[in-house]
Amino acid sequence: MPKERVTITVELNLLNHAKAAVQAGVCRSVSEWISQAMAEQLARDDRLVALDELIAEFEALHGPVTDEDIAEQRQRDLEAAEFWRQEGERKMAERQRLLAQQAE
Repeated sequence: MPKERVTITVELNLLNHAKAAVQAGVCRSVSEWISQAMAEQLARDDRLVALDELIAEFEALHGPVTDEDIAEQRQRDLEAAEFWRQEGERKMAERQRLLAQQAE
């Protein structure tokens, strides 16, 4: 892909992070680090546009999403998260029990 040299001004702490990433071998250059960040931002922007389109389609079919709808979904999400947290703890306890049995 063609590249073009540009001059930019960035906050010093961001530049220091980019330089540290180069030193750590995360990327080959500060330019590469910045290019990756720009590509990630573009991908995020594209996902937000797609999400806006999906919400518009949903609302066209079902009406506007209300604060009550959001609160109800938030509660369902919290309940599901708690269920899966407990399920994970249960599985971990079972795994530890089996490992303890094997060690005996």
